Amino acid sequence: MSKIIVAPSTPIGGAIAVIRISGLGCKELIQKLCSKKLDIARKSYYVVADTGVIKDKCVVVWYEEGKSYTGEQGGEIYCHGSRVIVEEIIKFFINNGAQMADRGEFTLRAYQNKRIDLTEAEGIIDLINSQTVEQAVNAYQNADGELKRKIEEIQNELKKVIAAVEVAIDYPEENIEIQTISSAKKTIEQIIKKITALIDSYEDGKKIKNGIKIVISGKPNVGKSSLFNALLGYKRAIVTETAGTTRDVIESEFIYKGRRFVLTDTAGIRQGATRAEKEGIELALNEKENADVVIGVGISGDEYSLSGKNVILVTNKCDKESGINFNVSAKNGIGIEELKQKIYELTDFEQGGLKINNLRQYQALKQSKESLQRALINENTADCFAVDLSDAFDSLGLVTGVIGSDEIIAEIFSSFCVGK
Repeated sequence: MSKIIVAPSTPIGGAIAVIRISGLGCKELIQKLCSKKLDIARKSYYVVADTGVIKDKCVVVWYEEGKSYTGEQGGEIYCHGSRVIVEEIIKFFINNGAQMADRGEFTLRAYQNKRIDLTEAEGIIDLINSQTVEQAVNAYQNADGELKRKIEEIQNELKKVIAAVEVAIDYPEENIEIQTISSAKKTIEQIIKKITALIDSYEDGKKIKNGIKIVISGKPNVGKSSLFNALLGYKRAIVTETAGTTRDVIESEFIYKGRRFVLTDTAGIRQGATRAEKEGIELALNEKENADVVIGVGISGDEYSLSGKNVILVTNKCDKESGINFNVSAKNGIGIEELKQKIYELTDFEQGGLKINNLRQYQALKQSKESLQRALINENTADCFAVDLSDAFDSLGLVTGVIGSDEIIAEIFSSFCVGK
């Protein structure tokens, strides 16, 4: 029997706080707290919570097993948000046999009880941590099970292929092995296309989740740090007239039109730099290699030359003299909004649609695709062909956290009358 766990589910100090409790027997603990019999599940009860130390007017709800977030018997107490009230109610439950929940334990139990899969759990975490509209929209798709459903759809197609191949292996006298494999390869090609679409969505999904990395690069004293501050909208980097002031990588972020951008200021690149500056320049060059966008900053008559994908060349201090590149004045705010819009358009991606956003999902999908590609070029026996398909199926299961050879066995017996 699972222990009863309890924890606050909202920040303490607001007008209302929510305390969550889960585990067999928690209904009795809630009844003891409010001295009221709770007859109907999922009904709101307006009660007085009495811990023996404090009293508070609350709303309580309890959920029967299989209907709560965790899948266990559970409950929620909506009380006033005072720290002392929240702590005393939690202490009451602990004194009566509950334990303080570990980080993520409610969601872990939901996963263990098959209420959610790993993609939904990761989506919930991303949804909680969302800072932009794009992050929230993408996170909700995973939290709502869209990726789970897509993976299950692919796995169901693959199960049928595996089942057909296993039948051909088990009944060699039927001479259907070559025909079965030939037909299976056509289906595999279609499955690969679906997996590839998910893999290709990773770059956009990663940018939505982690932010688009922008690196400001250029010679010393052209106003890189001033531009950095102007794009952020506040002073973050130190600005002086002395060349080489920025010797380290400075990073901060801003949100523009619902999109997260991670902005990096780097040391000025020049010959004859001091030892400390040289280390900063080396860091700057490394940052450029990993950037989604590079803003090359110069001044009129000394424009910065830089080639490559997603490069924006900027002439700063245009209030003094305009240049041949995108003109801005970081000091006076001229062209900053237009520069943000240019960055936004340069980093735009397809709106909507399912996007994976973490490396674990990406690697599992890549493994599945590689196994299917091996199957396509497999000129060996049906046994080897079936192994590649099973590996692909298991790799898909790594995405959702559900790996089940038993599902394939069930498909064989239900779809083909093998047991004769």
